[in-house]
Amino acid sequence: MAAADELDESIFRYVWRHSRPQQVWLFLVLLVSLPFLYLTLELPKRIVNGPIQGDWAPGQTETLFEISVPMPGFLGGGNLAMFDGVELDRLGVLVWLSLIFLFFVIVNGLFKFYLSNYKGRLGERLLRRLRYQLVDLVLRFPNARFKQVRGPEISSMIKDETEPVGGFGGSAFADPALLLSQAGTGLVFIFLQNFWLGAVAGGIVLFQLILIPQMRRRLVTLARARQLTARLLSGRIGEIVESIPSIRTNDTSNWERAELGSRLGRILSIRYDFFRWKFFVNFVNNLLAQITPFIFYLVGGYLVIAGRLDIGQLVAVIAAYKELPGPLKELIAWDQFRVDVQSKYAQIREQFVMGHLISPDVQKLSYETPARIEREIAVSGLRIADDSGNDLLEPTSLRLAPGEAIAASGPIGGGAEYLAEAMVRLAEAASGRISIDGHALDSLPDAFAGRRIAYATSGLYFPQMSIRDALVYGLRHAPLVEAGSGDAAAEARRREAKVSGNSDLDVSGDWIDYEAAGIAGPHELRERLAQVLDIADFRIDVARLGLRNRVPAGLAEETAVHMLEARARFRERLAEGGDAVYFESFDPLRYSDYATVLENIVFGIALPEAAEEMPLVARPQMVAVLREGGLDDLLHEMGRQIAETLIEIFGDLSPDNPLMDNVDLMSPEEVDGYKAALRRVSADGSASERARDRRAFQQLAFGYIEPRHRLGLLDDDIRAAVLAARARLLERMDPGLAGAVSVHSPGAINPAASFQDNILFGRIVDRYAEASARINEVLVATLRETGLSETVFEIGLDFDVGSGAKRLSSGQQQKLALARALLKRADLLVLNRPLSSLDGDGQRETIVRVLASRAALGIERQIIFWVLSHAEHAELFDRRLEFKDGRMIADLTNARSHDGAPARHDADARMTERQRTT
Repeated sequence: MAAADELDESIFRYVWRHSRPQQVWLFLVLLVSLPFLYLTLELPKRIVNGPIQGDWAPGQTETLFEISVPMPGFLGGGNLAMFDGVELDRLGVLVWLSLIFLFFVIVNGLFKFYLSNYKGRLGERLLRRLRYQLVDLVLRFPNARFKQVRGPEISSMIKDETEPVGGFGGSAFADPALLLSQAGTGLVFIFLQNFWLGAVAGGIVLFQLILIPQMRRRLVTLARARQLTARLLSGRIGEIVESIPSIRTNDTSNWERAELGSRLGRILSIRYDFFRWKFFVNFVNNLLAQITPFIFYLVGGYLVIAGRLDIGQLVAVIAAYKELPGPLKELIAWDQFRVDVQSKYAQIREQFVMGHLISPDVQKLSYETPARIEREIAVSGLRIADDSGNDLLEPTSLRLAPGEAIAASGPIGGGAEYLAEAMVRLAEAASGRISIDGHALDSLPDAFAGRRIAYATSGLYFPQMSIRDALVYGLRHAPLVEAGSGDAAAEARRREAKVSGNSDLDVSGDWIDYEAAGIAGPHELRERLAQVLDIADFRIDVARLGLRNRVPAGLAEETAVHMLEARARFRERLAEGGDAVYFESFDPLRYSDYATVLENIVFGIALPEAAEEMPLVARPQMVAVLREGGLDDLLHEMGRQIAETLIEIFGDLSPDNPLMDNVDLMSPEEVDGYKAALRRVSADGSASERARDRRAFQQLAFGYIEPRHRLGLLDDDIRAAVLAARARLLERMDPGLAGAVSVHSPGAINPAASFQDNILFGRIVDRYAEASARINEVLVATLRETGLSETVFEIGLDFDVGSGAKRLSSGQQQKLALARALLKRADLLVLNRPLSSLDGDGQRETIVRVLASRAALGIERQIIFWVLSHAEHAELFDRRLEFKDGRMIADLTNARSHDGAPARHDADARMTERQRTT
C-alpha cells in the first residue's frame, strides 16, 4: 500500500510538489505559443493597411515570403538571401495574408486545445491523488477520532469539497502565466501602435487587477460560510436517515422539519448574499471593461482625424483590446478561484491532518504469513478511560493461554466489553499494555493483528455486498493472484494509478487467503463457507435466501436443464407420496385458482421495474386486450364489489386495528380513496376521475384469489374471459409488453421468478393446513436428489445484503459477523456479545457449536474470549471472568476443587484480591 504523503499547508506547494515536471512542460508549450498569438494580432493591421486601404498603383506588386539571413560584419555584412519570395498583386496579397491569418488562428486554437486538455488531465490526476490521500488518512485516524466526526460530513468533504481543489491543480501555474502572457502581448501591441492609448489601457487594466480582487474578498468569506453550512446539512440529513426509528416512535418528524427548515433558511441567506455581491462585482468589472473602448473611440478617432494615427493602427488597437477583457476577466476569476480553493484546502487540511495518526508502516502490505501465537497473551495493568479521563476499565491484569476458552460476564458498561475492544485495538489504553508472546500489541502491524485476531460484535457494520463477499472480507489481505496480468489495459490502469499517487494493486485479482481459511484453493471455499455458516446457524437462512431470490442472470445452461429436471421430479414425488392434492401446477390452458387474476391473464409475472415506468393496466396493449373480450368491464365490476365488501366490513376500523392485517387487497391508507371512488360511481365525475377510478377498481380485481378471499366473485364466465384474454395477449406479445411481463413456460426457466417458484411451477393449495409443510418436504428432498441444493446455496451466497446489511434481520447480521470471524481461523477469537439478538437458548446452542468447532477447523490452540449476554453460559467455558463497575472482580475456572467450589488461577486470583482490598 502506498502511504499518503502529508498535505502541504499551501495549495501551491502541494500542486508544485506533485506536478513539477508537468507544470514546466506547460510553461514551455505556452512560450512557444506566444509568437503565434502575436501574429494573430499583427496580421489584421497589415491586411487593413496593405491590400485593403493602402495606395496601390495599377500593376503594382509586393514580395511576400522573402527569407534572408543577416550576415556579421567580418563576413561583409548585408543580408544573405535564402528565398527571393513571391511577387503578388493586390488581390494575391490580400488572399495570401488572409490565408496566413487563418493558419495562425488555427494554430493558436490548437495550442489552446492542447493546453486545455493537458491541464484537465493534470487536474484530474491531482484530484484523484488528493482524494486517495484523504481516504488513506481516514484509514489511519485514531479510534477516538471516529467518535467526533460524522460519516456523511467526511464523505461530503472527500467527494464534493475536493472537486475545486483538484480542478485548481491544472490551472495553478499555467492559467495565470497564460492569461498574463495573453494580456501582456495585447498591451505590448497597443503600446507599439500608440503610447498614450497603451497607457490608458494599461492604467484601467491595473485598476481592475487591484480593485476587483479586493471586492471579491467578501465572496470568499461567504463561500466559506456556505461550504460549512452545506457540510453540516449533509451530516444532519445523514443523521435523519439513521434516526428514522427514533423519529417515528417519538413523533418528532415535525420538529425535524422545523430544524431542517431553519438550517435551509440560513443557507438561503448566505447564498443570496453571495450571489448579490457576486453580481455587483461583475457589474463593476464589466463597466470598467467598457470604459476603455469609449476612450479608444473618442481619443483614437481624434488622433486619426488629426493625422497622428492611421486607421489601420486604430482598428488593430481596438481588435487587440477586444482580446484583453477575456484574459483579464479570467485572470480575476482565477484569483477568486485561488483564494476560494486555498480556503477550502485549508479547511480540509484542518479536518484530516492531526497527531497520533496510525503509522503507514503499521498498515504496510505484507505477503508473508505472520507467526502464530505460541505462548500467551498477557494483559498487564490495562486501564481504559474515556475522552474526559473517567475510567471505563480500572487497571486489570490476566493471562490467556493457547487453547483456553474464556467467558467474560457482567452488566453492560461493566468493563468486559472495553477489555474485548482493547484486545483487538479498538480501544486505546490509558495505561498498561497487552502483549502477545512478549510483543506489545500496539507495536504489531495490521498484518499480524488482522490475521491472527478475529472479532465479532453485535451492530457490526456491513457495506453493500453479497453474503459471500461479506464472509471472505476478513481474508482479503493482499492480492495473491493478479487479474489481467500482461493485459495492456490493466497495465495502463496500473501506470495511471502510479502517476496519480494511488495504490497500483489490482482490486479485481484474487485477494482471498485460502491458507488462512485452512483450504487449498477456490474449489474448497464453498464447503468451508458452508461449514462456518452451519456453526453460526446461518446456513439454512442462506439457502432460504437462495430459494426466494431471483434466478441469476448468467445462469449456466446445464443448471437450467437440472432445474427443469427437478421440476419434473418434483411432480413425480408428489404423485409417489400422494401429495398431489396439496399442489396446483401452472397450465397454459387452465385457470389457476391459487394465482391472482393478473397472473392468470399474463400467465407470468408483471415486472416491478417496468411498472414504475407505466403500470401494466395502463399500457395500450393491455387495455386493448381487456377491452376486446369485455374483460375490462368484468374486472371493473369485480373490483367495485370487492371495494364495497371490504369497506362495509373493515371501513370503520382504525388503520392500526389488528383485523386490518387480514386485508391484503387494500391497504389502510387506500380505504378513504376507495370510499371516495365508490361515491363517484353514482355521481357525475370528470372523465379523468372516471378513468382513474376504473383503473383503481381493476387493480383490486387483479390481486383477487378466490380460495383466499372467498367473496364468491370469480365465476366460470370470468375464468373463461381471462383465458381468452391470455390467449390474445400471448399471441400479440410485442417488445414493449414483453419488457413488462415475464411469461411462464413449462419447458423453460422464468428469469423473473424465484428459484423456488421455477422448481414448483405452480401454487400450494393452502386450504389444507399441512400443505405448506408437505410441499416444503418434497421440495427439499427433490433439491437434494437432483443436486440443486448446492446451487441454491450458491445463489444464497450471492444475495445482496444491502447497505448496512439492512436486508437481513439483526439476528442474521450477527450470525454473518460470527461466521466471518470463524472463517479466519484466528489464534485469538474475540466475541463481544455477538449474538445479543438471539434468545438465551439460541445463544447457548451457538456457543456449544463454536467451542466444539476448533477441532473441525484445525485450530485446537485457538484462544476464545467471549463477552456473554447471559452469565449462566459461562459454565460452558474453561474459565470465566466477572466484571462490575469497570473492575474485574473474579477470575474463576470451571474445574471443581475438593469442596466443590470453583478453583481460581492463583496469580490472577491474588491480583484480583489485591484490587478488591485496595
